[in-house]
This record gives sequence, C-alpha cells and structure tokens, in this order.
Amino acid sequence: MDGMERELARLDRAHLIHGFGSPAQTDRDGTVRLVKGRGIWVWDSEGRRYMDGVASLWNVNVGHGRAEIARAVAAQVRAIEYAPTLLGFSSEPAIRLAARIARMAPKGLTRVLFTGGGSESNETVIRLVRLLSSLRGKPEKSGIVALTRAYHGSSTGAASLTGLETFHRHYEPMMSGVFRMPRPHCHRCEIQREYPACALACADELEAIVARAGADRIGAVIAEPVQGVGGVIAPPPGWLERVREICDRHDILLVADEVITGFGRLGKNFGVQLTKVIPDMLVFAKGVTSGYVPLGGVILHERLFATLLDAGDDFVLHHGYTYSGHPVACAAGLANLDILEREDLVRGARRKAPILARALRRLAHHPIVGEIRTAGLMGAVELVQDRATEAPFPPERKIPWRVRQAALERGLILRAGTSFVVACPPLVITAEEIDDLARRLDEALTAVERELGL
Repeated sequence: MDGMERELARLDRAHLIHGFGSPAQTDRDGTVRLVKGRGIWVWDSEGRRYMDGVASLWNVNVGHGRAEIARAVAAQVRAIEYAPTLLGFSSEPAIRLAARIARMAPKGLTRVLFTGGGSESNETVIRLVRLLSSLRGKPEKSGIVALTRAYHGSSTGAASLTGLETFHRHYEPMMSGVFRMPRPHCHRCEIQREYPACALACADELEAIVARAGADRIGAVIAEPVQGVGGVIAPPPGWLERVREICDRHDILLVADEVITGFGRLGKNFGVQLTKVIPDMLVFAKGVTSGYVPLGGVILHERLFATLLDAGDDFVLHHGYTYSGHPVACAAGLANLDILEREDLVRGARRKAPILARALRRLAHHPIVGEIRTAGLMGAVELVQDRATEAPFPPERKIPWRVRQAALERGLILRAGTSFVVACPPLVITAEEIDDLARRLDEALTAVERELGL
C-alpha cells in the first residue's frame, strides 16, 4: 500500500460512516475500496479482481463500465444538469423515461412519480396511501399490511414496513399502523402448514388481519414478488392472486415492491408480470439505472391518479423530492433501458435462470447447506447446523458472514443474510461465469466447513 492508499484508508476510517455493518469492525479492519468495474467484475485499490456476485446491491443489472450510460450522463450535464419535476417544471429525459416505464409496466399502471431510490419510493407509498384515503373521505383507512422478513427500506417509514427485527431494534418507536402477515415460505411455513394441502392459508391470514383490525383501518398491502433481503423467498403459484382477491373484497390497495425484482431480474420487466395480478402501485429503483445514478419511483394505476385529478384545481400534491426526475438520472435510465432492450437481457435472464439453479444445486452435498432457493437470476443458499432438522447455526457464530468472507478471499462478492448467503449477479453474466460463481462458493463453503471441523 503506497502513501496515497494509506492516506485514503486513514480518511475513510476518520470521516466516512458505512451502513449495514459494524462501525467498530470497519474502524478496526477498514474497507475494500473499489476503483474499477467491467461487466461482472470489479477491482479494488490493491489490484485484486472480484466477481460481483450480487450486482453490487442487487442493482447493477447491465454490468459495470457501460460507456453508453457514461456518454448519456455527460451529454445531459452539458445540456442542462438539473431541472425539477416540481412547481410546474419538467425535462425531456424525465418525460421520456416516465413514458417508457409506463409502457413496460402492467396494464393500467400509467403514472410515474420519481424519487431518489427505493426507501424514498416506499415513503412515497405511505404518503400516497394516506392521501388517497383522505381524498376518498376515509382518512382512517391508512394502515399498511407488510410481510414478515420483508425489506422495504431503511428510512423511518420504510423501515417500519420492513419486517426484519434488526431494522427496528434501537430505532423504536416505529411508525404506527403497520400490520404483519406471514410470508409465503413453504419450506419453513410460519403457520405450520404444508403446501399444497394448505390451500394458501398464509394468504388467507390477510383476511384474518382485516377481521381483527377492520377493513376501514387498512389502506394497502405491500409485498415483494420475491423477497430479496429476506432470503430469495418466492411465493407458491396463486398466492399473489389470492391476496389480490382479498384486497379487492375489502377495498384495499395492493402495492408491488419491485425495487430488486424490476427491470429483468426475474426474466420479466417486472416480477409481478409472472402472475395475472395487476397491482395498484408498483415501486421501482435499483435496476432502472443499474445503479449508475440514484433513481427510483412509484407507478400509479390510472384510476388512482384519477382521484388526484378529481380533487380539482384547489388541491396541491404536497409531495416530491428535490431530485425527483433528475434529468441526469433519467438520461442514465434511458440509456440503461436501451441496453436492456438491445441486448435482450430480460429474456436472457429467463434463459439463464435454470443454469443458475443447477449450478447452486450442485452445492447441496455440503454438510452445512440446507435449502437452496432460486428465482430468476437470484439465489440463496441456506446454511444449517443440522441437515436432518435444518436447524440454523446460532447467530453469534456468524456462519453466513464467514462464508461471505471466505468467498471474498476467493474473488467472489456475495451478500450474507441471517442464515444464508445470496447471489444476484448482473444480468450480463454468462453460463460459464455462473459455473465460476458456483465453484468459488463451493470452495468458500469447504473452507468454512474445515474451520468447523467438518
């Protein structure tokens, strides 16, 4: 490490706060400073190369180093670097991107409200649910039902919707009016039923929540088509359709959180398009720009926007952000979607999904590997202390983190969860690179098993 690198490491420890990790550990061990990316690969400041097995933060769908996006960003900065979508102003990139996203979305989802990212998008959902209920003369109908172990963001409202206890501990009190229903994880059913004999009983738990709380208090249900941070949990066929039926029966909005699953991750433009369900709102971020510039948004169904129109000229939509529809971000989004379309990456993800599934299933021989789950180009490997009972390791042993670190030493970046590790590579990954990913994870699992004496 030369003098400049040592100084950057010192400044990093002295001034930059890093989230989603232990500040004490970061202060002691430092960070991996990434300096370059090409395709599915990134390099650190020491020249080490890593396979980006989680598309950075589930978001770099088209891969790193795309010159087309850089050129689009530079051209927009030269034209006009900033124009709001508030107070009666607009810009061409925001207009064109909103129209393009609406064309990609399920039928009827036509109106786009841009944000800066996923957490802001779910904060927007909270406010829109309250706003629409109020305009319809039902201000008490503002509660939101979310799933256990769901992830919807880390800002206060979005974290309240998040069903992961670690995002609540030390941050109480959380937002009121959040109701929790079991997630549809058939392998570890939270209501101790078995699929398909259960007849989707976990979805019917929504009916029970409505009965207890009252339909006049519940304004929306929010769900990910596949839980990402929660461990790549895909619902069984018919689950979302049943939830939609219950929502319709009780005049409850259905919100699809597609922050991770949107823009090709599951082999469709949006994950909900794998079903027959049309949500009332759809939340997006991450893959809309492949992370090149921050951007997110909420797509509203036309009938919801009609409620805002019917409010008349005296009604003002007091919501939005300084960077909603930022022209540079939207220019990056347009260039990103050009790549998705030109390289047929959405359909490519559909073709490569079974390759990823087969590659990860080859890890099933490991004594610490339990359930292996995949959905599109997302995969999770559950780590268990006892394969017979599938009991997880005690959290204090940090086995997922140890597997993640062993993979990092072998040039593979993964995400560690509570009891699993996750792979979510850029959509441009090849079949050969998928096999390489599985090989590196195989070696990491073996290394940790040796440490455990297995």
